[in-house]
Amino acid sequence: MTAAARSRGLVETGRSIWLAGLGALAEVGVTGRALFDDLVERGRKLETRQFRSLDRAVARTADRVERAGAGVKDRLERRVEQVVHRADLPSRRDLRELSARLDRLAERIEELDRPARR
Repeated sequence: MTAAARSRGLVETGRSIWLAGLGALAEVGVTGRALFDDLVERGRKLETRQFRSLDRAVARTADRVERAGAGVKDRLERRVEQVVHRADLPSRRDLRELSARLDRLAERIEELDRPARR
């Protein structure tokens, strides 16, 4: 084989390699878009599942916090009642009963005062 033939063979091989690279790039351009679209769709599905999972976790945590808060509130109210009782102060119930008695007394006074005005 002559040097010119070898040179032509190398040029043809180099051109074939170049064309194969261009063909691969074109294939990636066509299938790459389909692959990209497929990955986007998979990402959407995963995101939806993750948000659902996160929503459930937040709801469970909120429920726990609410229950814990209710327990703290109950304990605090009992403690305040104990302090009020020890200090011999009237409780809410005592004040409501007193208020109701005063209302009845005011009504009775008005009833007694009406005949005197006539």
